[in-house]
Amino acid sequence: MGIKILAYFVISCLFLVFNGIEGIQFSNQEELQWIKQFKLLRKPSVKTIKTKYGDLYDCVDFYKQPAFDHPLMKNHSSHPQMRPSFVPKWTETRNEVLVENVHLEDGGCAESTIPIRRWSKDEFIQMSRFTKKYVSRSKPNTNQQQMGTHFAIVQTNSDPSKVKYYGVNCELNVYNPHITPLQYSSGEMIIQNGNDRIQFGWTAGQSHCFNMLCPGFVSVNKDIPIDAAMKETAKRGSSKILCIGPFIYQDPKTGHWWLVLRNPVKPDAIVGYWPRELFTGLASGATYIAVGGEAYSPPGQPLPPIGNGYYPVEDARLSAYCSEFGVLDANHKKISPKQTEKYTDNWHYGVYDREQYRDFGRIVFFGGTTM
Repeated sequence: MGIKILAYFVISCLFLVFNGIEGIQFSNQEELQWIKQFKLLRKPSVKTIKTKYGDLYDCVDFYKQPAFDHPLMKNHSSHPQMRPSFVPKWTETRNEVLVENVHLEDGGCAESTIPIRRWSKDEFIQMSRFTKKYVSRSKPNTNQQQMGTHFAIVQTNSDPSKVKYYGVNCELNVYNPHITPLQYSSGEMIIQNGNDRIQFGWTAGQSHCFNMLCPGFVSVNKDIPIDAAMKETAKRGSSKILCIGPFIYQDPKTGHWWLVLRNPVKPDAIVGYWPRELFTGLASGATYIAVGGEAYSPPGQPLPPIGNGYYPVEDARLSAYCSEFGVLDANHKKISPKQTEKYTDNWHYGVYDREQYRDFGRIVFFGGTTM
């Protein structure tokens, strides 16, 4: 199976992740509630696309996507041609950005429809189980970080009462590290304010998948699903550097948080947005930004790989990285965040933060494992 682009966030719910949860008990009432949710999420489609990996995507009417089932979205106004009031201008990319690599085959979906991955009932219940555990354990550098979850990141440590951020840009090179069936490994960006959190990046793992079944994210792109499988990934030591170029930022007019994928050849791909109505903290900017790697392995198993599975060195051909790292300030201008710190929870993982690396801009190298 191919590597997945992932997008997930923590508000009142999470873009769902799945896997068996060792030692966790779930009530029959919870199981029945998940089955009820699964039935509500089954939407009529006008077309179905099967990828080379065997994944099925249903092309669903724009207004029937799961986002509009959220109770906070009852009065939300949207349409298929909705776009942000502006798109930030970033430094011209030096990497081969994989926008075309995440488009669906067969011409994508028709106008005014969007792709939604089709899940079986058992897969949905598995994802719901894993979500309940994931929400509590994926908190870097806090007392709530759960056993088995690991981070190698650069994070802001500014005074939240004085400094806010309104966007983040990061070009992540995409690897497919070797993992066991119960592990996952991700390269990601995190945007947070209080209990509100948005994350985006890539994840490797056949037993884990982050997707848009949880209502909230509004897709406006008929060709790019939020959990697309990558057709090609980077190889350590190769001169061909393959990246995804996401930036997430808050529209100053609407307050929505937009996800855009950079494209060095064509116009940037506007994927969709997280509506302002869903947020309390992030409704007025972010107080915390982090970029780097996250991984999980069940207790008792070997440490999972982060990045490409090797301890990082300052070489873009040999390490996982986030380049062109920058944030948007209160004037929606791109800056390099000054008040930051490196964080790893285990000496097997490493992070290097360089303000300028060749023509890659500010770059964060991350990775490592026990291999």
